[in-house]
Amino acid sequence: MPKPMQNDADFRLCAIVPVYRHEQASRHVVESLVALNIPVILVDDGNAPEGHEILVQVARDFENVQLVTNKVNLGKGGAVRSGMESAVNAGFTHALQVDADGQHDVSAVPFFVKAAKKHPQDFIGGFPQYDDSVPKARERGRKITNFWVAVETLSMEIPDAMCGFRVYPLASTWPVARRLRNLRMGFDIETLVRFSWAGIRMRFYPIKVCYPEDGVSNFRMFHDNVAISMTHTMLCFGMIVRLPLILARRLFKKK
Repeated sequence: MPKPMQNDADFRLCAIVPVYRHEQASRHVVESLVALNIPVILVDDGNAPEGHEILVQVARDFENVQLVTNKVNLGKGGAVRSGMESAVNAGFTHALQVDADGQHDVSAVPFFVKAAKKHPQDFIGGFPQYDDSVPKARERGRKITNFWVAVETLSMEIPDAMCGFRVYPLASTWPVARRLRNLRMGFDIETLVRFSWAGIRMRFYPIKVCYPEDGVSNFRMFHDNVAISMTHTMLCFGMIVRLPLILARRLFKKK
């Protein structure tokens, strides 16, 4: 079991790294996090036996790394939720979510940890800064999603709802995330919308994101786009139901 950080008795952070078909790339991500003295919860989300063995070896090779295994592939959201549950059970107060494929600039981790310590009650999210490697279809899809998220929250407080680089304050976000049934690509989107509805304050900071040339994508263009569209439909209806509460909260903030 990972040991909480000893730097601050009231702030105990771990990293959650969900892994599906990125077991080779995950080693470098884990190594970078361990070098920063951050305990890691590595989540094997139903990988093939050979992939599972690689992750077992990664967990053995580094101190303060726990491997959580989902027997079947639950999806990114399911993997993150498994990691969050393990983090809560281990006594961590905050969880840093990092993709296993190496997209995120790990050198930004200290800044995000500092922001989380400064604002321990707030959700800290990454606002992606892409280089030329970003697929144009994915970039357009994000713009569409961010438009609908603004509609669903009746605000512009979420500049990007799909970035998987984020810090969860577990006391407030775990009760919301544990109830979600959307365990695949729509999870990152739905969590932020529901955090907004729950009144959880969110702060976003730039994070460099690149897509490795030889990277393996788990995004299924047709199925996941349909699923995300269904997520937005459900969230729009949810916004209508909560409209009086959302408007009242917006008016209260202005006073």
